[in-house]
Formats: sequence, structure tokens, C-alpha cells
Amino acid sequence: MQLDAFTILIFGILVKALLGVLFLVFWLRLGRAIWFAWWSATFLMGVLAAILFLAGFAQGESTLAVVAGALMAAFACCWQGARAFERRRPLWMAALAAPAIWAGLCLVPGFLGNVTARVLVSSLLIAPLLGMTAFEFWRGRAERLPSRWMVIALFATFALVFAVRVPLVGVAPFPFGALPEQPNAVALFNVLMFFHTVLLAVLLVALNMERFELEQRTQAQTDSLTGALNRRAFMTRGHRLVLRHQKSGQPLCLLFLDLDRFKSLNDRFGHSGGDDALMRFVAVVHECIRPTDFLFRLGGEEFCCLLPATGVEDALVVAERIRRRMEAATLSVAGTPVKVTVSLGIASTETFGYDVDTLLRRADMAVYAAKRAGRNRVVVATADDVEGGFLHAVGRGMAAAS
Repeated sequence: MQLDAFTILIFGILVKALLGVLFLVFWLRLGRAIWFAWWSATFLMGVLAAILFLAGFAQGESTLAVVAGALMAAFACCWQGARAFERRRPLWMAALAAPAIWAGLCLVPGFLGNVTARVLVSSLLIAPLLGMTAFEFWRGRAERLPSRWMVIALFATFALVFAVRVPLVGVAPFPFGALPEQPNAVALFNVLMFFHTVLLAVLLVALNMERFELEQRTQAQTDSLTGALNRRAFMTRGHRLVLRHQKSGQPLCLLFLDLDRFKSLNDRFGHSGGDDALMRFVAVVHECIRPTDFLFRLGGEEFCCLLPATGVEDALVVAERIRRRMEAATLSVAGTPVKVTVSLGIASTETFGYDVDTLLRRADMAVYAAKRAGRNRVVVATADDVEGGFLHAVGRGMAAAS
């Protein structure tokens, strides 16, 4: 079947031009989304390359030299757009390297007349640009966006299309190799480029929308002052986490943390001073827990922390570490050095089962026991402590309280 390369190329030019303009509009409207400006340049440079190829901007090999240079500039912009999306600074010199190397080689006598050399060099310059674009998205995989892996796969296959030209250089027609051009080969190459372009545009827009939705959800579940997760997040994530541990049979501990004499701190320094203490306290807690643990601000000076896959003994070590760190720290509250301590209660699924409300209530009761015993203590709730008797670990040793 004969493919109409001309029609495919014209259609591709129109689609790329439209996408280039749309991405430019996205950037102008969103402002901070600079990656859309880079990707707009990618599509518009692709349009330029296609128009030059179609119109025969120069005669013979010079046309292909300019087209290849425009394509390299387009893919370099795409790479920088991926870096911008992942909040990394642009690498201007690296982005200009491939087009500059190509331009320099085009000035070498005999290079443009050697089809094999042109195909090999252009492939070896373009494939890494696409591979590095895929790598940039892969580096940001910690931000869980559903379309991310499809984008990575798309750029990886796009890089493969250019990489396979190297082994095919002596056996395939241009543009897949260095043998004489064939209409079907040109049409197939244009189809591949068109398919990748359209799918890429759809996925990049989806990726941006997914990030926006993720940011909105994160803001809705984050305490604006301290950056800790809020009560709403506790009600959703906490229940899911406990349910997951119930299915696997793993232990989980809940720490309830309450700053000592926080009201007097507010009365002395005002709410801004209390805010300073809360922010420093959250920073201390994050230094003492694992990245897989979750800290929630339930309200005021009350916090809780979920420790996945953690038994009572390990939770006691974490809680005591937090208590000691707060006891030793000198906080700057409204510019004044202040000592602030914390009381902590621990409830474990090994003792109370997999019910997050029960864990929270029991850990809260343990904190009150710590307050009654003199504050600045860690108390572990036990199964027979219905009336408020607890086993508590103090910085000065272990004791029983009732």
C-alpha cells in the first residue's frame, strides 16, 4: 500500500502548529508553568523543520542539514521543558550542544555529501536528547502522577526510533537508514513522528492537570502553618493505613504528642510566638521520624504520629528520641530563647487492635497520664488501663502510674 507522505507531512505541520500555539497560550495564562513555553518551542521548531523539508529551503543536502538542526533544537527544548516541569534549572549550554555540534560538522567539507555520516551523527545526537528527557521524568517519579510512566515510555520509544537508525544505516532506506529514499519509508517515518507528537501533547497536558489536582489535594490535607498533615488527612490516610496493616497483620503504633504548658507560652508571647514554637516542634519531630511515618496536626498544640510496621518497643525509642530532643532544644520564640517540652502517649495495634479511633483515644489518655505525672514524659497505654492506669517511660527511667 502506497502511503501519501505529502499529506501526512502537511497534516502534521498543522497539528504541531496548533499545539505550539496552544501550549504558548497555556504558559501565558498559567504564568509559572514555564515548561509549557519550552514545549511550545518544541512544537514550533518541529513545524519549522517540516516546512523547511517540504519547501526545500536550500538545495540538496543543505536542506536536510537545516531540517536536522531544527529537529535537534526542538528536542533540546523538550528536554529543558522536562527539567522545568521537574523544577530543575535549565542547562543552556547542554541544550545548545547538539545543534552546535551538528552545525559545526555541517561546515566540514564532505560531511553533508555523506548520507551515512549524516544519519549516524544525527541519530547519535537526537536519541540521547530524547533519552535524557525520559530520564528527567523518571527522576521525578516520587511525585506520583498516573500519566508519568506513559510519558517516560513514550520518550523512551521515541529515542529508540532514532537509535535504531544506527544499526540500520547500511540496510534501510532514508530516513531510517542511508540507502536511497523510498516514499513509503518517508511516509512511515512521518506517521511515527505524528503519532508521537499527538500522544505526547495529550500526555503532557494530562500530566500538568494531574499535578494541579495533586497540589489541590495536598493543600486541602496540609496544615498551612506547620506543613504537617491536618485532621482531614488523618481521617482518610489514617484509616487506610490501619486497614492496610490489618490485612497484612503488621503492627502499627500511634503517638499522641502534646506540647507542655502551651497556653502559658501563648499568653506570654502571643499567637505569633506560639506559632514559632509549633513550627520548630514540627521540624524536630520530622528529624526524629522516618520518611515513611506520618505526622498530623489535630488542632492547637495537639499532634499525632502514625508509625507503620512498628511495635511498641520501637515506638518507645522514637517517642523518647523526640522527648529528649525537645527537652535539649532551645527554641527561638519571638526572638527570645525558650525551653519547651512535650508529653507523648503511645497506643499499639498489638494491644488495641486495628481501629484508628481506639488507638487515638487510648494514646490521648496516655498523654493525660503523662501530664498528671509531671509532664515531659512518654506513656504507653496498656490493655487493662480502662481506668487510666498506664505504663510510662520517663527520661529518668521506667515506672508504673495509676
